Amino acid sequence: MNSVRVERSPLLGLCLGLMVSGSIAQELSREAWSMNALFHNEDCTEFFWTQPAIPAGKAGELIDRYVDQITDAGTTVLLCNTNARRTNCRSDAWEAFWDGYDSAGPDDQPFLAPLAAADIPRYRKGVDNMLTVHEQGIDYPARVIQRCRQRGVSPWITLRMNDCHNNDVPDHPFHGSFWKENPQFLLQGRTDYFARCLDYAHPEVRDFYKALIVETLERYDLDGLELDFMREPYVFSVGSEAAGVPVLTAWLREIRQLTTDAAARRGHPVRLGVRVPSRPETALGMGFDAVGWAKADLIDLLVVTPRWATLEFDLPMEQWRKLLGASEVTLAGGLEILYRPSPHASAAALSPDLATGAAVEVLSSGADAVYLFNYFHPAGAWLPVRRAMRSLDELLKFPRRVAVTYRDITVPAEKYAPPLPATGTELEFSLRLGPVTPGAGQCEVLCEFIPPEGAAAVEPSIRVNGQETGRLRDDAGKGGARTMAFAVPAAALTPTTAQVVRISCPEATPITVQRVEMSYNPQP
Repeated sequence: MNSVRVERSPLLGLCLGLMVSGSIAQELSREAWSMNALFHNEDCTEFFWTQPAIPAGKAGELIDRYVDQITDAGTTVLLCNTNARRTNCRSDAWEAFWDGYDSAGPDDQPFLAPLAAADIPRYRKGVDNMLTVHEQGIDYPARVIQRCRQRGVSPWITLRMNDCHNNDVPDHPFHGSFWKENPQFLLQGRTDYFARCLDYAHPEVRDFYKALIVETLERYDLDGLELDFMREPYVFSVGSEAAGVPVLTAWLREIRQLTTDAAARRGHPVRLGVRVPSRPETALGMGFDAVGWAKADLIDLLVVTPRWATLEFDLPMEQWRKLLGASEVTLAGGLEILYRPSPHASAAALSPDLATGAAVEVLSSGADAVYLFNYFHPAGAWLPVRRAMRSLDELLKFPRRVAVTYRDITVPAEKYAPPLPATGTELEFSLRLGPVTPGAGQCEVLCEFIPPEGAAAVEPSIRVNGQETGRLRDDAGKGGARTMAFAVPAAALTPTTAQVVRISCPEATPITVQRVEMSYNPQP
């Protein structure tokens, strides 16, 4: 076989080299941003509402300090939220929070009139701070992006795709004119908190959001854009969700092209992410074909999450991972900041050990990263835990706690019963504690229950994976509730699978269980 020598021109060689190096850079960049990542979503109002009045000439310095606090807590990807129903910066596409507001005017000015008198001082302070930042010549998201790059953190912007805060006050200054002047674009078939969300079946609604997206991509040198469909996930009228799937997918394809064009202008990847409900069937049933988007290469980041009411300790990351198949999308598990065992229970702010338990579950069950929402002002005991959330190995060194909770988002026609409260004489729960060392560590199970009215004292027993536990504590609580804690033999724990907790009542006396938790303190 005769060999043929092919001569390459210097120009061709240079072009091929640039193509190859660009491909390698893209691949390395993808790996760098998604491995050992910790995502932090920063609300559009938090900085402005929690700051004292911003002094003259200090806006940029205070924003830098605020970003530093977040990055010092281990954040590698900071998602700066710039909108709700208005924007927190001067926009040509949307109204800003301060449009229509007279900072020198009285409290009874038309802009503030719809507010309750007790709410006016705090609202004025927040809007005043936004306006002050603007008047000092600072573009808030641009400054956040700049500081992120100085700190080696990946800057994203996250846009809320249907925020409906203050829906109970239609004239609230939180709302922009688009909502107030276009009632024909609101959801049909709802009478609840979400009734005044916008319906994406209308092209005008999609165009309204697209205008903000276009402006964001043209104005800011960001690494990624997130479309937050969990504020709020109801984007189609009741009964129209299935018909909305292709509509939303076609629209998302347009947005993907916008990020592709932005990447070409900027000379680096500009990724696209979405936040959707925690269950694949729920997400699809609401119009979000997240798996299809990933397989069609329309998104780079998929965050699956509860909405707000409670953290979920059983996010189905394995199911998502299996459905995503060979897709290269980064899969993140969303952690909310509240803990509520059941829909009517009181909410509690999350503790570090509960957050650790949830993060361990996310990273040990197939997710690439942890994503934090509403985790403001990290400090104190939170810092070591936050920094460890980039690595499962590091997280496993910390005490952790998991609990039975529920899903706070369902499809309107979906039949779903929260696991708690539960009444019976033999009750079983599955808790995902994450990897444990066989025979090592201290483990407890906590059960809060209400005995039947008029019954004699009930003494339930608990088995974990079929093995007996020993009672540690027994405390009376409000409303006749009792809280009992049991020591779990280390040998009873399964190394990687879920721990099965069985609660049995003697003499067939039913109890109502309203809280179940399991804690684990690793020891060498």
